[in-house]
Amino acid sequence: MLRLLSVCSAGILLLVAAGAEGHIVGPPAPRPSSPPYRDIQQKAEAERYRLDLRNVDRAIREGRESGRLSKQDSKRLRKERQQIDSLAKRYGSDGLSPREAQELYMRERVLESQARLPGNGKR
Repeated sequence: MLRLLSVCSAGILLLVAAGAEGHIVGPPAPRPSSPPYRDIQQKAEAERYRLDLRNVDRAIREGRESGRLSKQDSKRLRKERQQIDSLAKRYGSDGLSPREAQELYMRERVLESQARLPGNGKR
C-alpha cells in the first residue's frame, strides 16, 4: 500500500511538472541568424562600448587630478576619445560589424591604458 501511494504521488508530481514546462510565456527566443537577434546583439555591444568610454573619461580625469597627466597630455587623450566616439557613430550608422566593434574596443583599451600610465606630471 505504501509503495503504491509513493508511486502514485511520484506520477502526479511528474504530470504537474510536465504541465508546467508546457506553458511558454511570450514570443519564442530569436534565432542567432535572425535580424532581431543581431539587433539585440548590436545594442548590447553598443551599451558595453558606452560604458567603456565612461571608464576612459574617468581615467583621464583621475590622471589629471592626481598630477599623473599634464594638461597637454589630458587634452591629447580627450581629443583621441572624441575621435573614437565619432568613429563609433560613423560605424554604428548601419550597425557595427564584428571587425568594427573589435577595432573600437582595441582603440578604447589603448586609450585607457595611456590615461593610466604615469606621465611627466603637471606643467
